[in-house]
Amino acid sequence: MRFRALKIAIRYLLSFKGSTFIISFISFLGIVISTAGILLTNGVFEGFQDNLRVKLLGSMPNIILTYIGDNSKTDVPKVLKLLEKNNDIKLFSYFKIYHGAIQRGSYISAVNVDAMDFNNKKNLGFFSSKIKGSLDKKGVILGSDLASMLGASLGDYVSIISPVGIQTPFGYMPKVQNLPVVGTLHSGIFDIDYSTVLMDNSLADKLFVNNPPTRVIEINLKNPFEASAFAKSLKPMVGDKFVITTWIDMNKPLFEALQTEERGIFFVLTLMIVVASFNITSLLFIKVKEKLRDIAIFRVYGEPKSFIMAIVLIQGFLLSFMGFLVGVMLSFVLEFFINKFKLIHVQKSIYLMSYVPVSISSKDILEVFLLVMFLSMLAGFIPSFYAVRENIVRILRND
Repeated sequence: MRFRALKIAIRYLLSFKGSTFIISFISFLGIVISTAGILLTNGVFEGFQDNLRVKLLGSMPNIILTYIGDNSKTDVPKVLKLLEKNNDIKLFSYFKIYHGAIQRGSYISAVNVDAMDFNNKKNLGFFSSKIKGSLDKKGVILGSDLASMLGASLGDYVSIISPVGIQTPFGYMPKVQNLPVVGTLHSGIFDIDYSTVLMDNSLADKLFVNNPPTRVIEINLKNPFEASAFAKSLKPMVGDKFVITTWIDMNKPLFEALQTEERGIFFVLTLMIVVASFNITSLLFIKVKEKLRDIAIFRVYGEPKSFIMAIVLIQGFLLSFMGFLVGVMLSFVLEFFINKFKLIHVQKSIYLMSYVPVSISSKDILEVFLLVMFLSMLAGFIPSFYAVRENIVRILRND
């Protein structure tokens, strides 16, 4: 019975009379556009998030350990030795962060001064591949945006100011040291490039002698996506003397906001499929009206109501399924051209990328398929119920 219902449904669907062809085409086109629209929109969000993760992982440490204990001379070296023996770590760096200010001419700005060992390039960790210039211990390395704001180039002098100064007859005076710019830092993250100064340990300790630093260990893993699991395994080793923060924790609000926006837009675009399903309902009502005589004959020959309903439902299913397939193919074609010609441009200084790639996932395709099929079945249910409720005696008498 199912095969006969399928065969008849295909024949009815392909029989175009009058306005039926136009309505069928509009219904089909509605499913195609809706499917392609949802897949491409989700693909833009997926591509943006995936690319953003890669950019963030390349421009920031995977794990940050912030020391909050009171015996750094013994606690920090112990942890550093443990990290050296761990095979999951790609590289790590230890440095101290002082809070100060920088001045050049009339411009002054608050900065974080990262004090590290310039003699040991391995200890620079994340910063090692981001520095342009030299590692001269007698100078400073400025964040690229900070250098632009100051108008400072290599060789220019800037004033580094310690907020904890020296006692004078006139009160406390901030400690100031004029130092040459020997390099620039290009991390790709605005907050770092705009407010960071790198300085050698020996120089920073003298300038900020009475200013207690924040001690930080930054870790990059061989597999950054294992950061949460690694952080959990690290907790018993470092105890309560370090606060552990992963790159996932630092960017969690951003990705949650993107996912919320993606779900909201998915819901809005779902309304396109709902509208397309209304067209399918209208089409099936017209089909039922055209085939009332056939329906009556089927009933006279003993076909059950489920057979009649199946014919109507299968027509709606086939129309939606074909529209879905063409919509998927269209979305892949558009994805190819968008990625090949980089059509979606964004500002690199804000989004860490110059264009947004489209990445259509199998999960999105499955979700859209289930949604289209569910709505198509709903669209076909009312016309199919109407078809089996018709009075066959009245139909045959009129015909």
